Amino acid sequence: MKKLNGYAAEVMKEIIREGDSVFEIDGKRYYLSAIEESDSTVKEDITNDPELKQKLMRANKDILEGIVFTTAEVLEMIEKGELNH
Repeated sequence: MKKLNGYAAEVMKEIIREGDSVFEIDGKRYYLSAIEESDSTVKEDITNDPELKQKLMRANKDILEGIVFTTAEVLEMIEKGELNH
């Protein structure tokens, strides 16, 4: 991570204030996006959400039992309507 100070920081702040997310330098375009920090940890999320905990436990069990799929296989299942969310 690069920390900006002084004039460079002011320029970036102005870009953010104006709502621009794309800017150009030397003919190359860059996308600016804020990284938002979560208010909770994964452990807290799992503790507070029993459904999430069940899904993660099922996923772990499936992996341990060798029930895994490639991205291509999952996409094919979705296209065939075989996969429910």
